[in-house]
Amino acid sequence: MAFSHLFGPVPSRRLGVSLGIDLVPHKVCTLNCVYCECGETTRLTVTRDEYVPFQEVKEELERYLRENPAPDYITFSGSGEPVLNSRIGDVIRLIKGISAVPVAVLTNGTLFNDPTVRREILGADLVMPSLDAASNGAFHRINRPHPRLDVREHIEGLAALRREFPVRCGWRSSCFPVTTTAKRA
Repeated sequence: MAFSHLFGPVPSRRLGVSLGIDLVPHKVCTLNCVYCECGETTRLTVTRDEYVPFQEVKEELERYLRENPAPDYITFSGSGEPVLNSRIGDVIRLIKGISAVPVAVLTNGTLFNDPTVRREILGADLVMPSLDAASNGAFHRINRPHPRLDVREHIEGLAALRREFPVRCGWRSSCFPVTTTAKRA
């Protein structure tokens, strides 16, 4: 059974069995991180668009969920930055309307300074943004961001998301707070 926008399910140490959704073409991202396992970014952008047609994702999700056991999570991740897709909120609402499977968003978090982006992912059960650097120098050396991105705005966006994102308790764990990979100094 071949899918264009779904992958897995894959075992995840944090999420159990996770069905992935890739909402952007290979390596469309806001960053070109030196460590990315997907390779060089082919389109460095901060422009949000419907990179992958909503209808195609809808049909694949409905087919997958009809023909397979439910995964532990449906996870937005893949080969680029998922929140660049301007229809991510619609896909989250679709999943919530057709399934009881929790939704996770793995993201670099660089677009969370935009209130629209934050609102669109509020329907997710878990948001896992990353933060690799706290200074612009390190941000540019490690993440090689789009020229319009600034680490201070990135951090402010993460803080705004944390204030707005509800902490949910229940399934598989006691609570699902927004998490970051950054460690406090």
